Amino acid sequence: MEADTADIIITSAAAERAIPEPREGRWWVAHTKSRNEKALARDLQRLSINYYLPLRRKVTRSSRTGRRTVSTVPVFTGYLFFTATEQQRYQTLATNRVAKTLFVPDQRQLLTQLRHIHQVLESRMDFEHLFGVRVGRWVRVVGGALAGVEGRVVKKLGRTRLAVSVDFLGQSVLVEVDADLLEPIDAPSSSDTVRQRPPY
Repeated sequence: MEADTADIIITSAAAERAIPEPREGRWWVAHTKSRNEKALARDLQRLSINYYLPLRRKVTRSSRTGRRTVSTVPVFTGYLFFTATEQQRYQTLATNRVAKTLFVPDQRQLLTQLRHIHQVLESRMDFEHLFGVRVGRWVRVVGGALAGVEGRVVKKLGRTRLAVSVDFLGQSVLVEVDADLLEPIDAPSSSDTVRQRPPY
């Protein structure tokens, strides 16, 4: 993974600006070649193609020297989200950094879930990464930095945590929340049955 992010625009804007409604085209998911997420982001930036690459800080310590290293890595390894017309999608494939593009059948669901992920990242709260969606009660956060974020409750070591998911990827981030700030809601109608066209 390239550590340098100096020429990548790391968005710290409101979720609606970071993950906007597409003016033309639609949202796609790029399944990138290994360690190409940041390089693809740079290419899309040069091509003026809108993208969203959620990033997190990763701290590692050398077992030999004890030196601490801080890097910025993708939250969802191997994936980048972008909006494109068909012509722009072909431009994205032509960068030679993409293994395949994934068609997103439920645009509204992806848009909402990415905005919730962005809000978690902007809150600067610690979170864990989950592979596979954990099933639990659906809730909405009613106060604090995550107000409005929806997800599923997960209990871990007696603590209340919120799994904020991108169902299309089958992955979530897990963040600790105050149970008093949660209200139960009905599950989104399409959350359990997301159908995907064959990737192309």
